[in-house]
Amino acid sequence: MLTIVQKAAILGKAGIDVPARPEDDLSTHVVTGSPVKAEGVSQKAHDWGRAIETLYVSYVAARAAKSLRDAEEARQNAMLRRMASGSPPRTSFA
Repeated sequence: MLTIVQKAAILGKAGIDVPARPEDDLSTHVVTGSPVKAEGVSQKAHDWGRAIETLYVSYVAARAAKSLRDAEEARQNAMLRRMASGSPPRTSFA
């Protein structure tokens, strides 16, 4: 499973605007003395993580939808080529 930081990096490489990582996340809270909740994560870090998760889910869904559209377009193009060449249409969906 990917971490939030890994997901943020993937989004950034994909050209998506990623919110800045908060200064008071777990990697810096000891140095800065920022308050940390009992769960171990500040509210800012928690909110940042939720924003990254939301962006990542949208990104993955968009990629999946594009992949499905591309596959359907390829299927239709293949069918049109078969029809244009005079071959009988395939009845299998496999």
